[in-house]
Amino acid sequence: MVNLKEYENDVNDYAIEITKYLISRGSQLIDAEDAVQDTLVKILSLDIFIEPDKLRAFMYRTSIRTYINSYNRSKHYQKIIKNLEKELETAAFLVEYSPLPKIIEQLSPYYNRLLTAYYYENSSTKQLAEYFECSLSKIKIDLYRARKKLKKQLEKAGYDQWLL
Repeated sequence: MVNLKEYENDVNDYAIEITKYLISRGSQLIDAEDAVQDTLVKILSLDIFIEPDKLRAFMYRTSIRTYINSYNRSKHYQKIIKNLEKELETAAFLVEYSPLPKIIEQLSPYYNRLLTAYYYENSSTKQLAEYFECSLSKIKIDLYRARKKLKKQLEKAGYDQWLL
């Protein structure tokens, strides 16, 4: 029979030991603690009892795997963020030199506000219907008409669909 207090002390000792091990391998303290904490949660959520002689190996294996997964996920997120930053810079450049804002201003004030709110402010059609106090179908029809007029204005200015 296993003494529960002894088992608890072993788990606590292993947790401290694994945290120190992860830090010695280059992990930040908070990341190491998170990996060990996730391991402890996993132990508590298991339906089976891990024998004391196998507990240390299980905790090491699970903590290291958790840390590696977390590290890889973090690297992946950083790569995504870098790509998004590049896309935002490109988008900002395109918006700055785009003919769209000037041509949208040439439309009627209603169409101007409608297109600006929908595309630049990311308002939904439902929000636009509430703002303009009209039906949702009217907003959708007006957006269609505004896009059609915008397309005509762009073509008149010498832009075709592939240059924008």
